[in-house]
Amino acid sequence: MSDRAPGDRPDIARKLGHLIETLHPENRGPYTYQEIADLIRQRAGDGDPTVSHGTIQSIRTGKVTNPSVDSLRALASFFGVPPSYFLDDTVSAAVDQRIREIKESVERAGAGDELAKALEDREVRAVAFRLSGLSARSLRGIKGIVEGFRQAEGLPAVDARKRGRRSG
Repeated sequence: MSDRAPGDRPDIARKLGHLIETLHPENRGPYTYQEIADLIRQRAGDGDPTVSHGTIQSIRTGKVTNPSVDSLRALASFFGVPPSYFLDDTVSAAVDQRIREIKESVERAGAGDELAKALEDREVRAVAFRLSGLSARSLRGIKGIVEGFRQAEGLPAVDARKRGRRSG
């Protein structure tokens, strides 16, 4: 175990932590070190580098500050980033920006798909058309009423932030 605080970790540890926390399937939390190691091994071709879960943990916690090139290559391949991500701040900044853009695009697409599905309902369309032209104050009031009905009918709350919109 390292005595370092998370913010004091060397760049490679911090960057690996960022990838682990950011790049995982939408409906679950981050991969465990064991899952990452197992998936790297499963996907590795002949001659491709692999890495153990212990090494991944040691890199992420900053215990290993100078990991092997093969370890970095294996991790980079798993997360779909260039190996230089771990060593070059310009590359990592560009990759991180692209990751943010992709995640925002996916969120917007999901919101668009959900809206399209909702608008397939004739009654929902009828209500939506009648909202056009109302003031922001009136829309907030209607939103509160709708949320009350959703709760009364046992429907889940709608999280506007999840959809990439600002709540009003």
